[in-house]
Amino acid sequence: MRDWRVLVALTGRSRSFARDTRGVSVAITHGLTIAITGVLLIGLLSASGTLLETQEERISHDQLSEINGDVMSHINTVDRLAATGQNVSMTLTLDYPDRIIDSHNYRIELRTDGSGQGVLEVSVSRLDQSVTRKIDTDADIVPGRVTGSNVTVSLCDESITLGGCP
Repeated sequence: MRDWRVLVALTGRSRSFARDTRGVSVAITHGLTIAITGVLLIGLLSASGTLLETQEERISHDQLSEINGDVMSHINTVDRLAATGQNVSMTLTLDYPDRIIDSHNYRIELRTDGSGQGVLEVSVSRLDQSVTRKIDTDADIVPGRVTGSNVTVSLCDESITLGGCP
């Protein structure tokens, strides 16, 4: 059985463990290393969450802009047909994704502003985002709203509407 008294007797030296601080400094170093690592990981996770939210907002705005621009180009095509002066009726059925960023429903709205100019708005209420553009048309605008992927742009009696002729 080894005991510190036996070691003192064999070596002839007396050791005082009360003044030995080397073991404490190793434990403190390990504790500080773990604490600093934890703080860095929490900061990294927090920053990555913010980055992902920013990316989601940017991507959703890009998707809304693309849908808005495409619907606007089809409305302009229908308006050019209405400007020929012939009594023409037509319906275009457009197919878009069901959701923005695979989880948010969106709404497409065609309306007029206070001055009578057409406005096309694509919005996602859950993200509080929308893309709004003014449309200069010769044909009248009949206000309409659709939700989802199947959008119908119609020309009915020199009036443009979303959703088919009334």
